[in-house]
Parts: sequence; C-alpha cells; structure tokens
Amino acid sequence: MNTYHPGLRPVHTRALLFVTTLLLCVAVVHLPAMEPGSILELEYLGSYTPEAIQQENELLFETAGVPDPRYEVDHYLLHFQSTDVDGSAARIRAQLFVPRFPEPAEAPVYVFGAGTTGVSEKCAPIVEIPAVNRWGSFRANMLAYAGEGFITIFPEYLGFGDPETPQRYFSKVAEAHVMLDAARAVYTFFEQHNSVASPSDALFVGGFSQGGHAAHSAADLQPQYAPELTITGLVGYGQTNDVAMLMREMAYYSPYIIYSYAEIYGRDRINPADYLLPRWMPTLEQDIHGLCVEEFQHHYPRDGRELFTPEFYAALHADTEGFRLARSFPEMARVLRENRAGFEGHGLPSLVLHGEQDIIVSVAAQERFVAALCRGGSEVQFEILPEARHRDVRPDGFEYSVRWMKGLAEGGTAPNDCEN
Repeated sequence: MNTYHPGLRPVHTRALLFVTTLLLCVAVVHLPAMEPGSILELEYLGSYTPEAIQQENELLFETAGVPDPRYEVDHYLLHFQSTDVDGSAARIRAQLFVPRFPEPAEAPVYVFGAGTTGVSEKCAPIVEIPAVNRWGSFRANMLAYAGEGFITIFPEYLGFGDPETPQRYFSKVAEAHVMLDAARAVYTFFEQHNSVASPSDALFVGGFSQGGHAAHSAADLQPQYAPELTITGLVGYGQTNDVAMLMREMAYYSPYIIYSYAEIYGRDRINPADYLLPRWMPTLEQDIHGLCVEEFQHHYPRDGRELFTPEFYAALHADTEGFRLARSFPEMARVLRENRAGFEGHGLPSLVLHGEQDIIVSVAAQERFVAALCRGGSEVQFEILPEARHRDVRPDGFEYSVRWMKGLAEGGTAPNDCEN
C-alpha cells in the first residue's frame, strides 16, 4: 500500500498515512503486556528524510522560519498500557519518532502533550489534518524535535481511542499517568528493539497549552506513580496550569471542563446545571461530543457572564484564591484545586515560553505560575515572546526549547530567572 513520494521511505501519501493511522490494520505487532507503560501494539509507519520533515513543517513554522533538521526520523504508531483515574487499565495511542543517527548514539527522550482539540474521538490529535483542522500540526512539530536528535513520543490523552470514554480533560491524575507511562513505553520500546539510537539518562516532559498542564501533572505525581523515572526538566508553551484561572480568562473551554469533571467525579458531586446557564443545557452532551475545539470556540462565548449562572460567575471571579468559590460551590472548588498542576513544589527545572499576544492565557496568569514554580524550588527560564500569539509559541519558542533541553542533557546548569 506504499506509494512513491520524495523524501518519505517507505512512503505514504498524507491521505494514506491518516487512513493507516485510523484503521490501525496493517503491519501491527501484538505484544504481551500487563504493567503500565507496556506496549500493546506497534506499527511502523515510515521514515522521513530531513527534506520531508522540512516540508511537513512549512505550515507550522510559516512565520518563524522552518528548522533545518539534522537527522532522518523513523515514525511509529503504538498503543501502550496506562491507568485511568479509578485505577482501571487504560489503552493509550501514541506516535513515536526516533532519529536515525549515522552511528550508535544516545538521545534525550521528550514526552509531549497536545493542546486542546476536543474530548471525543472525532477530535483526537491522531486524526488531525492541519490544512483542514489546524489544531496544532502536532506530527510535524514532533518530527522537528526528532530531527534535532530527540527521541520524541506524542501520546494522546486518556479517552481517545475508546468510544465509551470521553477524554479526561484537565484531569491531573489521568494526564500524569499518560505522560509517565508514555516515558515508560519509550524505554520498553528500546528494550525490545535494536536501534542505532538509544535513550540517554535525560528525560524531558513538555506540552502546549493543556499539554503544559499535563507535563506539570506528571512532575507532581511522578514520585508516587513512577518512582523509577527521573525527569530532567519541563517545557511549557503557552501552558495552562490553574484550571480555575482558565475558566475565568477564557470561559468557552469551561463546558468541556465541567462535563469531564462530571464524568470523572459523578453528577452527584459535579452537576453541570449548577454552573451553566439553562440555555446551554439541552444540547450540552451533543455539543461536547460533536464539536472540536475550532467549532467549540465559536459556539460558546468567551465572556463567562453569557455562559455561567450568575452565582457561579460571581463566586469564580470573586478572588483568585477561591475562598468564595469554596463557600458557595465547595465540590467544584475542591476539584479545581485538586487539578492544579505544578503548584506543589516539584522543584524541577522548567522552561516557560509564553506569547505576549496570547489571548487564551494572559501574561499575568503565566507570571503568577512562574512565581509559584520559583517558590517551589524550581530553576525557571521564563521567556515572553513579543510577537507570538497562543498558537505561535511552539514555532517561535522552538530554538529556545532545543537549546535549553540540550544544555541540561549535556549536564549544564539550568538557567534561572527566579529572584533569590
């Protein structure tokens, strides 16, 4: 089923790659698995030359300048075992990108989490066609890092690939499990396969927007959930780490959040009707499952006064510490606080990249998060990119992130903008 296309070997047309990915029906290796991080299925999708990687990245890096990759990259689709919020087994899809070195060499591992795409299967990052639904050009983005010599894995969030389970949206536990088990899956892969590349001791966890929340969730829970792993550093691109802050600043993500928390914690604790105006309730289920992020942002209002009940809006906006929210809506306040990520003093080196023109996450919110990281003992490099909007932070911050990760991987000292 392979067809000729310059640069990709064995070569799939883009349409064929997506069909192959969706059907998951060819060249699949079934492997026994029990423990989290075990590989359940593995499929080789092809190899990209540096020229093909550049072609893939023309859209994502259209204003930042397309990187010049150093290596060819092998591309795999895999399924690995993880754990749901209730402790049950969960099956996670991921794409793995392995650089082809000219001779045996170790490479840093980079686990990357996506920004918001939606919560239903139709919105899964794996089905993204950037020219149609520009959710993040995530495959191209991962190829860029692998082309620089990083072993890169891009896991989907828990719920994608399972028609019975919507994405566990902004669930700290679910995101942490996925990111940490993705790292485990990388090490499992190289234990089972001979490759010129092999993982070094450097492990980085990062992500865009929601993915930054996932990265810091992993850092918070790593000592309990995956004590055998050592995270070298964290990278966030326009990240959202305080869910309540996101609901205040950009309300239209809130129905996703409220619905997901109702699914996770039960409607006896989180009842969407307690928070959303009656006009949004009759089609809530249909809208949540039917609308991906680019449609969702137009369907729901940015102004919370047009979305929330007056009581919830007032409590949510009364104070940033959430005291009034805790008095009026104690269950929601408790859940929102449980799902903050990166505020517990994990102490890991962090690179925080943020766009000054970002309207999804304000500079002020990011500054508060950086201050919390500093108080928690992290060494933080904080870069505000003057011309970058939310979606521009990854391409505009690409060189920062490559330089920062390579510096730490080589044993360098983490840059630190925290005031002593």
